[in-house]
Amino acid sequence: MTDFRMNPQEREAARVLVELALAEDHAEEDLTARLALSPDATVEVVIRNREGGTVCGVEIAAITLEVFASSARAESRVADGKRCDAGEELVRLTGRWRDIVSTERTILNLMGMLSGTATLTRAFVDAAGSTCRVLDTRKTYPGARLLQKYAVRCGGGENHRFHLADGFLVKDNHRHGGLSWTELVARARAENANLPVVIEVDSLDQFEEVLPLRPDRILLDNFDLADIRRAREIRDRVESPVGLEVSGGIRLETVAAVAAAGADCVSVGALTHSAPAWDIGMDLVDRGAES
Repeated sequence: MTDFRMNPQEREAARVLVELALAEDHAEEDLTARLALSPDATVEVVIRNREGGTVCGVEIAAITLEVFASSARAESRVADGKRCDAGEELVRLTGRWRDIVSTERTILNLMGMLSGTATLTRAFVDAAGSTCRVLDTRKTYPGARLLQKYAVRCGGGENHRFHLADGFLVKDNHRHGGLSWTELVARARAENANLPVVIEVDSLDQFEEVLPLRPDRILLDNFDLADIRRAREIRDRVESPVGLEVSGGIRLETVAAVAAAGADCVSVGALTHSAPAWDIGMDLVDRGAES
């Protein structure tokens, strides 16, 4: 199992999101923490998962404390991408009790969201099997895309386009400009030959029309299993190198059948827009002496 760490761009995205979350929560003005806790009291706590799955976002705790409380420390006990049983120690935090209490919800919310995405992705990857790749989509929360796509990779999935300038995805709407499939593909190749070209089709007739154009992939949108099998047979008969991507209502219960029907990859919006957040909690280990 690969251990994952955020790259510099993902860490910066995490920092921006943490700053937004802390401001939204008015963490600097935590009335109850001021009421109940001495400003000098220190504490040691652990973050544990309360359900099994694939962890993602262990660096969030350290990033949050860097932003809010530079004197506090976070030590990751596992790596992102690890499959964990319930109750494992994920991160240990030490520092001022007030600071840790005031940042608790931000840390747990973000770790829960990312670990939920990684866990659901891993379930899809396992169900799809080794012959079919699981891709995400751009159906992400505003401001959280880099982190959610990182979580998909931690779960064993792969990233589709990160943004609209990251590749060509030609849909029916783009044909309303009057250009044919042939003209659209030719323009895309001429504009940037290094970027992938994907064409979305919603019928076998359209599939047979665009297959000779040799895009990188043809996206079969909302095809039933019989039509997926037929598209695969047509593609294989002419020995085309074009990949077959299937999207539209792919569920955990159906992804194995879609893969068996001939999909080279599936794109699943649910990975990022509908993954249940992981249940994660923070538990007291030791209350330090007041300084």
